[in-house]
Amino acid sequence: MKTDHAKVHFNEQGTPVADDFGDVYFSNDSGIDETMHVFMAGNALPARWEDHDQAHFVIAETGFGTGLNCLVAMQAFAEFRRDNPQHPLKRLFIITTEKFPLQQEDLATALAHFPQLAAPATALLSHYPAALQGCHRLDLSAFHTTLDIWMGDIHTTLPQWHAPVTGLVDAWFLDGFAPSKNPDMWTAALFSQMARLSKNTTTVATFTAAGVVKRGLLEQGFEISKTKGFGRKRDMLTAVYKQDKAADAMRFARDWPYYRYGGQPVRAGDHVGIIGAGLAAVNCALALTKRGVRVTLLTRGETLADGASGNRQGGFYPQLHAQANPASLIQAHGFMYAARVYHELARQQDFDHSWCGVLQLDFTEQQAIRHEKLMDKSAWPSTLVRHVEADAASKLAGVPLICGGLFIATGGWISPASLVRAMVTQAQQSGLLTVIGNREITRITNGAPACVYAEKHDEFFEFDHIIMATGAESINTMLNAYLPLRPVRGQVEAIPQQDTRLSQLKTVLCHKGYMTPLSHGRQALGSTYVKQDMSTQVRASETQQNIATHRAALADHDWIHQFDTDGQARAAVRLGLPDHQVACGALPATLAQQPQWRELAKGKPLSVMPLAEPQSVHMLVGLGSRGLTTAPLMAETLVSQLCEEPLPLPEKLLQAISPQRFLVRQCIRNQLDD
Repeated sequence: MKTDHAKVHFNEQGTPVADDFGDVYFSNDSGIDETMHVFMAGNALPARWEDHDQAHFVIAETGFGTGLNCLVAMQAFAEFRRDNPQHPLKRLFIITTEKFPLQQEDLATALAHFPQLAAPATALLSHYPAALQGCHRLDLSAFHTTLDIWMGDIHTTLPQWHAPVTGLVDAWFLDGFAPSKNPDMWTAALFSQMARLSKNTTTVATFTAAGVVKRGLLEQGFEISKTKGFGRKRDMLTAVYKQDKAADAMRFARDWPYYRYGGQPVRAGDHVGIIGAGLAAVNCALALTKRGVRVTLLTRGETLADGASGNRQGGFYPQLHAQANPASLIQAHGFMYAARVYHELARQQDFDHSWCGVLQLDFTEQQAIRHEKLMDKSAWPSTLVRHVEADAASKLAGVPLICGGLFIATGGWISPASLVRAMVTQAQQSGLLTVIGNREITRITNGAPACVYAEKHDEFFEFDHIIMATGAESINTMLNAYLPLRPVRGQVEAIPQQDTRLSQLKTVLCHKGYMTPLSHGRQALGSTYVKQDMSTQVRASETQQNIATHRAALADHDWIHQFDTDGQARAAVRLGLPDHQVACGALPATLAQQPQWRELAKGKPLSVMPLAEPQSVHMLVGLGSRGLTTAPLMAETLVSQLCEEPLPLPEKLLQAISPQRFLVRQCIRNQLDD
C-alpha cells in the first residue's frame, strides 16, 4: 500500500530536518564530506572496487533520506568505470530503505545544495518513484548503477530480501536518524538481518558510536573498530562480518523449495538460449544483453511477435484492487517499472505508443461501488490512480460520458508488436543478440550444457542456460508436464476511422472490454476470452460478441451505436495459470525428485525441506493478457536470479510467481495423486 511522505522543514543552513524525528538528514557542515568520510572511506571505497573480481558490488543502506549517500557512491562508481573500462566489476547495486520518503519537490530542494552532484541528482529525480511500499528498481545506466529503493519499515523490508546462502551485501551504509532520535530502527532485529544478508568479510560503516549499535553488531558476529568521527562527532564505528556462512544458513530459516540462487551464476560471456518471440522473450533478451551476456533467440515462426504479443494496440495499465494483495502489488510495481523501461526505450527506439492515460469506467453500479471502495481504502498513491467524475472523464476521453471512473494518467496504449521489434533492435545494437527464426524446438535437455533440438532442421543448439518464454505454445512443450497451463483465445477488432464520436476518443476506455484511440486509421476494440481454444482464425461471431459487449456496457451513450466494422480483426492465444500469476523461475522440481516434500502435509515447515537441485532450464510464461504491464519486471527478476544479483521483488511476491508454488501447495494441502 502507499506510504506516508516525510514531513520536513529546512533550517537556516538549508539542511532538511525531519519534523517527526527532530534530526537533520545530513551534516550542516558538509553533507558530501560526511558521506565520503563515514560511508565511503569507512567501507574502504572505492579501493575495494579495484580488488573486486565479481561482475557486481552491492551496497545496502538503512536510510535513503535525500539519497545523498547513494548519489556520492554512484558518481564515484561512474568514475571508477571510466578509469577501469576492462575491469570485471561492471555494475553497482545500491539497496536502500526508506519508511517516510520525501516529496519529490522537497528532495529536489535538498539536492540543489550540491551542484557537484547535479548529474546523478537529475537522474534520480527523473526516475523518482511514487510512494508505494515495496521495491522500486531504478536503472541509472549512465552511472552503471541499479538503485533499489525499498519503501516501508526496515523491519518489514529487510526480511523480504532474498539472499544467496553466501550472502548478498558487500558493504553497509548503516545510516538513518540517530539512535537517540529513532530507537525503533536500531534494534536487535536490524543487526540480525544484517548478519543474514552479509557475506564473509562484508564491511559496515556508521556515523554513530552509540552503545546499542556497538552491542548489536558484536552480538551478531561483526568485528568492531572505533575510528574518528566526522565534524563534531568524536567517534564512529566500522565493522567486518567474519562468520561462517554455512552456519548462518542453519541459523536463519529459509523456505528452501522457493530458493532462487541454486545454480551456477550467469556471467558476461556466457551464452543463454531463449525460446520465444514475444514480450516475455525479448524483455529477457534485452535484460541479459545489458549485462554483457550472449543471447540466441529461437523463434517458432519466421517473424517476431507472431503470438499474443502481435496485436496492433494494447492497453497499458495495472489491474488494482481495494486491498494491496500480492496480485495488485505485482500489477502496480510491474506497471511502474515497465513505464520507466518504456520511456527510456522510447528515447532510443521508435515504437507505436501513446501515454494518453486509461479510464476504467464506472459503467455499472457494482463497478462504481468497487471503484469507490478502492479509493476509500487509500491503498494506492494518487499519482498512480485517482477517481474522476463524469465531466472530467468526458474531457479526458474526448467523448461525452455519463459516468466517471478511475484514471491512470501514466498509462495509455502500446503496440506490442512494435515494442517487441524495438526491444530486439536495442538488444542487437549490443552485438550480443542473434535471432534465428523458423525453428520449432522439439526436444530440450536440462543439463550442462543445456541443449535444444529442432527436428525439422536436424539441428542442435548448446547453451549455458535456457529460458522458455513460449507463451501459449508452452502446452506443446515439456512445461505442460510441470504446470497447470490454461490457454485462452482472444479476438480484437481493428475498426476503421469513421465520422463518429468514437473516432474522437483521446484515452483508452475500459469496461468489460476496452477500446483505444486511433492509430494509423484504426482503433482496437476487444476482447473475447475463450478458454482452452487454440484456434487463431478470425470469427465473425466473436466480432459480433465484441461489438455487443461494448454496446451493452455503454448502452446509454449514443455514440457507441454509431460505428461499424469492416471485418479486420486478429485472434491470438494467451497463456494463463489457475491463480492468474506468471511462472517466473527455474524449472520446478517434481515429487519424484523431492519425496520428502510430502512431509509438508504433516505440518513440517518449508525451512526444513531439502533444497531442490540446480536447473539449467528456466521459464517466464503465463503472462495472460497483462504482458505489457508485467513482462519487464518479471524478466528483470528472472535475469537477476540467473546472474545472482539482488532481486527486485519481496520474498512473498517471489513465492507468488515461483513455478514451484503449485507442487508446494499440493503438498501442504495433501492434494497429491499417488
